[in-house]
Amino acid sequence: MPSTSDPTSHDTADTKPAIVISDVRKTFTLKHANSFKETIVAAMQRKQLSSQFNAIDGLSLEVPEGQSIALLGRNGSGKSTTLKLLSGVMRPDAGWIRTRGRVAGLLEVGAGFNPNLTGRDNVYLNAAILGMSKAETDARFDDILEFSEIGDFIDTEVKHYSSGMYSRLGFSVAVHTELDVLLVDEILSVGDAAFRAKCAERMQLMRKEGKTMFVVSHSASQVKQLCERGVVLEHGKIVFDGPIHEAVAAMSANPKPATKQKARSKSAKPEFSPHASFGAFVAEHPGKYGTPLSDPTPVEENGGGLVQMRSKGIITTSFALKHTYGLRSGAFLRAYEAAGGPSGPWGFLAGHSTVPADGGPRTLRFQHGVASFHGDEEVAFAPTDDTEDTAGPLPAA
Repeated sequence: MPSTSDPTSHDTADTKPAIVISDVRKTFTLKHANSFKETIVAAMQRKQLSSQFNAIDGLSLEVPEGQSIALLGRNGSGKSTTLKLLSGVMRPDAGWIRTRGRVAGLLEVGAGFNPNLTGRDNVYLNAAILGMSKAETDARFDDILEFSEIGDFIDTEVKHYSSGMYSRLGFSVAVHTELDVLLVDEILSVGDAAFRAKCAERMQLMRKEGKTMFVVSHSASQVKQLCERGVVLEHGKIVFDGPIHEAVAAMSANPKPATKQKARSKSAKPEFSPHASFGAFVAEHPGKYGTPLSDPTPVEENGGGLVQMRSKGIITTSFALKHTYGLRSGAFLRAYEAAGGPSGPWGFLAGHSTVPADGGPRTLRFQHGVASFHGDEEVAFAPTDDTEDTAGPLPAA
């Protein structure tokens, strides 16, 4: 695999591995028929009803104790699946994984929380899941509450919490655990700038204390600050393993992951399959956007595509962009729905929520512009040159 130097920045001769991943594979079955009627029609036409998607394909990796490592890659590369395998949420189909010590995972907003319980009850529930005893949680409860900044809402059912409150409480519980390995999946992209800075400071402290950190993030500046090593995944395989700055540069130098396909003839290049793209995205993020509220619905506007509302968000597939993206419930989704969703002037989802390195407003790219979150439930949309829409700040009701 490409690497210009030793992936570890310190002598590991006497350092025990905290994480060992050996030839791990994880395969999902993608269904090409989304209803009983489609299944019957496809069977009569002798079309393929399902296919296999290799989310992780022969992954081998070793992380020494005390190292901070970033897992980089584009959508569908296998980052989140890897973290779920490490945390034990999923089991590999082949190969094996070993971790040393207590592992705490922040895989998604609200993971490990019961929406019908109060914040206080969920602190104890989440702490127990992470391996803490009731006595340990009692001793650290005040510190957890202070760090989370939840205040009086601690005795409110968490189903009434915003995504920012979810992430603050979940992160606070995790970092106050006596952990050895911390797994983080995009959780730091949620919350205001002040709290994100506070989280980064806390993770820097944990790094100095010798904790092992395994971070997935689309923020280059964030991983450069927190991690020393970067591993780039492509189609479930490692394509780069080395120092973090070189890993980020490797990502930037290869804007299109399908480099092997460029060498193929146009006749051999596979056509974009909307349903396959949609199915692969759902398989890569199981449960992240909740359960489907309906079958994927065709959209004719903005070049056409598919949209599916789910209990925790929305997933869209654009024929024009040839890509699938998801958006969890929150201010962005409320504003997007108010603007007409993928049928409206914003078009289809075209990226993930990102936070500028300078601490500016969180942004989200759409087919025809960029939306930005300015606090107080206010989302502003700035159209690009390909649309005449000049919508200003749009309250997210």
